[in-house]
Amino acid sequence: MAAFRINHLSILVADLRRSADFYEKVLRLPEIECKVGKPTIRWFGIGDSQSIHLIEGDFGATFVTMSTHLCIAVTDLDEAIAHIGSTGTVYGNLAREPGKVHMRADGIRSVYLQDPDGYWIEVSDDY
Repeated sequence: MAAFRINHLSILVADLRRSADFYEKVLRLPEIECKVGKPTIRWFGIGDSQSIHLIEGDFGATFVTMSTHLCIAVTDLDEAIAHIGSTGTVYGNLAREPGKVHMRADGIRSVYLQDPDGYWIEVSDDY
């Protein structure tokens, strides 16, 4: 049987530079070579060979909700939270209480924040 794994996630964004700054500076994801060579797409590495592709385009029909989110696990959640806070980015728990850490039912701590286009991102302890 074929084995599956996530290779990349593509996200439609309204302003490529603004979103790229967020993923690079707030989440500290490294920008990697965009092998399609298009000026409206930038790639960021995440994990061992996965990536996030930011694609600039018409964002008008995009619907975002907290239930549809990306979760990024980090090895030091406290340090990540301190860094996110230092950038002025608002984060909070699942109830959207600013500055609070969420304790998931499985015992994993996490925080939620939004990128410049309103996409929800959960940052959690690595388990």
